[in-house]
Amino acid sequence: MREFDEKSITGAVLERLADCNDPRFKQVMSSLVTHLHDFVREVRLTEAEWMTAIQFLTDVGRTCTEKRQEFILLSDTLGVSVLVITLNHPTDRGSADSSGCAPRWRADGHAVLHG
Repeated sequence: MREFDEKSITGAVLERLADCNDPRFKQVMSSLVTHLHDFVREVRLTEAEWMTAIQFLTDVGRTCTEKRQEFILLSDTLGVSVLVITLNHPTDRGSADSSGCAPRWRADGHAVLHG
């Protein structure tokens, strides 16, 4: 059985992405793993805290249905939705119009991010 320390585990996880055929997916996932591992080390996350986070995400997932997507609300709450829109639709000022921070919802339950 291979043993890891708090630094080597990141490299081992990144090695698993070596054969990924999608370069963009590999880039995004490699960065996510690297930043997430750095975060865990920075805050010295405990096992109990991680289990609380896992339970929170599990609870969010359980409330999702075909017409109710709670991960979008979580994305909005964390500011990620506006950040992604800002990065992908800059204005002359360099930022997106974020007056509507959350997506608008159609009667069929689908989100509309613009207009």
